[in-house]
Amino acid sequence: MIGFKQLVFIALTVFMLAVGQILFKYASGKMDIENDGFIAAVILNPALIIALSVYAFATLCWLIVLKGVPLRLAYPFAALGFFIVPLMSHFFLGEPLRWS
Repeated sequence: MIGFKQLVFIALTVFMLAVGQILFKYASGKMDIENDGFIAAVILNPALIIALSVYAFATLCWLIVLKGVPLRLAYPFAALGFFIVPLMSHFFLGEPLRWS
């Protein structure tokens, strides 16, 4: 059985991973690899640094989840990302929302 604390950490993890995906997409649009070079484009991209930080924190939350919840119960919640990311990309990046 999954307790309330574990559910909060699962939801937080899924949400942070979705936010990270949106930030990765945003950061990729701001990268100018041809003019800056790859290393400079990565280091000088605040959105990418934030996205990596969000992913790192999400990983720590996921470890807390897995310490107390079997993977067979926790992992299916990750599928919520397939619903959340397209919605966030529509509202924050202006991408069209289609059911295909």
